[in-house]
Amino acid sequence: MKRILGFLLVWLATLGLLLGILLGVGFLGSSFMRPLLPPDAMPITIEIPSGADVQRIARIADAAGVQLNPTLFTWVARLRGQARDIKAGEYRITPQDHLLSWLDRLVAGDVVRYRLTIPEGNTAQDFLNALAAEPVIQHTLHGMDSAQMIKALNLPVHSLEGWLFPDTYVFTRGTTDRKILREAYRAMQTHLEAVWATRAPDLPFKTPYDALILASIVEKETGLPGERAKVAGVFINRLKMGMRLQTDPTVIYGVADAAKGQVDELTAPRSLTVTQLRANTPYNTYIRAGLPPTPIALPSEAALQAVTHPDATDALYFVANGTGGHTFSHTLQGHNQAVQTWRRVESSRNDTQTAPSIPPPVVNNK
Repeated sequence: MKRILGFLLVWLATLGLLLGILLGVGFLGSSFMRPLLPPDAMPITIEIPSGADVQRIARIADAAGVQLNPTLFTWVARLRGQARDIKAGEYRITPQDHLLSWLDRLVAGDVVRYRLTIPEGNTAQDFLNALAAEPVIQHTLHGMDSAQMIKALNLPVHSLEGWLFPDTYVFTRGTTDRKILREAYRAMQTHLEAVWATRAPDLPFKTPYDALILASIVEKETGLPGERAKVAGVFINRLKMGMRLQTDPTVIYGVADAAKGQVDELTAPRSLTVTQLRANTPYNTYIRAGLPPTPIALPSEAALQAVTHPDATDALYFVANGTGGHTFSHTLQGHNQAVQTWRRVESSRNDTQTAPSIPPPVVNNK
């Protein structure tokens, strides 16, 4: 009888132990897989400083409202050998995260990434303004003028204009403005070198910088992908013949540069006045031959391709056609007819608005 009773006691103890293990495993399993936030909760962002140990990380998350058992988190990280592998940075926690998945993200350094998009056709100053407005960027160039920035960045250029590639830049909190600007410069340099190496023969460019300048003008002249190479072809023809480019965007840039600021009203040809068209700035291609001294905007890769691989065209003029594109002409007579057609379209579209302040000059390529 004693043997039977002893056997029963051992069996019950074993059963209890197994049950305890199962309950413990179940508890741990549910704890590991339990969401760190309620299903309808907004994501929480926390910042893990450099050098923080796993216990401090657990306390930071717990204090931020994450449903995390600090003791359990600490032991799991240590048992998995991940306690010393967690990367510093800013992390976003969502209702889809649980202890194990979030711990893996901490080890992988899956930090919050921000995006800054710079559209093609923006100016270098637009780029700098966008950077300055980003609160998570570390601003190290604040208060510097263009020359001081170029020196601080150690760039082999005399102007930032044109040299910053328009793109979407991805960065983390604390990234410096210098890092992003250097990345933008290297990207433009890479794209320019690539198109220059495969450029068409007999182009009127002495250096890749000449191509960069013309690409910025093409970028401002048309937003239609199918027109870029033809617009470039017109300007190439004019440069080869010694004709002035006579392009409004360069005049606008020169007036804005002379005023030390953006001229927001100068966004269309009809906004230019006689005085502005006659303004004696280095960028006035109505009164000066050749290319302006610097680019006037940040050109896209497509614009760089267009000026180094222009369409073979005999056109010397183009003017807006009222539908978003342009009419191209070889002769002045054909161009003047296209100008009159454009005026009629504009007049019918803007019955309540005044006519353009001045007629396009007879040699205007616009």
